[in-house]
Amino acid sequence: MMTIDYAATQAAANPAIDVRRLFMAHRQHLVRFVQRYTRSLEDAEDVVQNTFIEAMRCADRFSGLSKPSTWLFGIALNLARNQVRRNSADLYETVEEGFMEQIADQFANPADRFESRQITLQVDSLLRSLPPKIRETFDVVVNGDATYEQAAEYLSIPVGTVRSRVSRVRAAVREQFGSMA
Repeated sequence: MMTIDYAATQAAANPAIDVRRLFMAHRQHLVRFVQRYTRSLEDAEDVVQNTFIEAMRCADRFSGLSKPSTWLFGIALNLARNQVRRNSADLYETVEEGFMEQIADQFANPADRFESRQITLQVDSLLRSLPPKIRETFDVVVNGDATYEQAAEYLSIPVGTVRSRVSRVRAAVREQFGSMA
């Protein structure tokens, strides 16, 4: 009569998982893998830590139908998805009733805002099309709130050159936008 060693059969069906070896071999890969989902290194490290805790807790249930690393990455993926869900739920805060009315711009007109954005895009495009030296001079005067003299000193060019370059930008804006300028 043949005897069946049930313990050996069970061990063959559930191969032992060496979680420590998996940790040493796959921790860094898991962190990078999870970070793609969470978009945060800190969250990724938390998820990976929880992955190994879960792997240790469930090691006896590993069926051996996949490679241990595949099983481990599956756990990490599920935990990363849960983390992303939690993070997005945290983005929404409850606010007091009437809060939105306090911050709403009662004079905001969607059509005006759209037109303003369109004009802004056109002006940006026009400025990008100008030669770099002219654009830089205009930027120093307008965005730097510099006088022509200050801009000339900063750029190491004559004041007349500053005036000429700013004048060319203004002329280009008038030409492209007509009465709006």
